[in-house]
Amino acid sequence: MGRKNIKLAVLVGAGIAARRRKMGMTQAQLAGILSITQDSLSRMESGIIAPKFSRLPEIASTLGCSVADLFKTASPEAQRRSEAIAEMIQELPEEFQDVLDNLVANAVAALKDCKK
Repeated sequence: MGRKNIKLAVLVGAGIAARRRKMGMTQAQLAGILSITQDSLSRMESGIIAPKFSRLPEIASTLGCSVADLFKTASPEAQRRSEAIAEMIQELPEEFQDVLDNLVANAVAALKDCKK
């Protein structure tokens, strides 16, 4: 595997592991659904091997995300903040959650514009 392929395998593997953990699934459970061995999934998640591109849609679907989401990573601090915000929002009635979603989207857009 070339240097870029190794980085890609590590990135996708980390994305798969993070999504699997977020769903509360064990490696054995996900491996069973994907009809692969737990060892294969473990090597995939650690970036030793990369999943075949043809399998990415199935993996993403099983993990409730898009293929693109498997390529995204967040720093531990960003992940912690996201989880803390999600917990706060879940305590609100749904209609307030929608209002807050719009406020956050507008605030982020405005802050990005300020950066330019």
